[in-house]
Amino acid sequence: MKITKITQQKRSSRVNIFIDGKFAFGISKKILADFNLYKGKILGKKEINKIIEKDQQIKALEKSFRWLGIRPRSKKELEEKLKEKEFDQRIIKKTLKRLKELNYLDDKKFAESWLEAKKLSGRGKYSIMKELKRKGIAEEIIKKTLEKYSKKDEIEIARQLIRKKMKLLKKESQSSNGVFLQKQKIARFLANRGFSWEVIKDLLKND
Repeated sequence: MKITKITQQKRSSRVNIFIDGKFAFGISKKILADFNLYKGKILGKKEINKIIEKDQQIKALEKSFRWLGIRPRSKKELEEKLKEKEFDQRIIKKTLKRLKELNYLDDKKFAESWLEAKKLSGRGKYSIMKELKRKGIAEEIIKKTLEKYSKKDEIEIARQLIRKKMKLLKKESQSSNGVFLQKQKIARFLANRGFSWEVIKDLLKND
């Protein structure tokens, strides 16, 4: 099988390879140079498969770096994104392994950064736990991560949320019935944000 033509793709970093007069595959210019590909070169089937696999590995890594540049991601999240792009399972496995070797993929660090981000956005421990489970984080990592979110911190964050919420509920506090309704709304609001009943009860009792 002979390379009969090499043409530029729209993306400047990629080219199309034609074999025996027909389009065969697209690759990056790096792969073109690495495998010393040129018009007239004869390729065997094994070499072609090796070229395509190597190119797919580079594409999977490039996409992963772009996604990780937007925000940190768990191993499960990244695996699902690569599956959506229809990468072969073998390519996905190699990509995840390489990212781990480069310290770009670490579920422990991801869980810790997710915890801090969600604390800043006013989320309770229960809500964060559910989110980390959905993202495929191991139970042991979740447990150790949430140990860093003390009840004292959770109460303080919930108290700050209540202060903001109170501004919207001022009119309802003018009667005893209004106070009761206000507390009900605050309790629902905090529960929806993942705060435990124990935290909610302590706050409503003391405020």
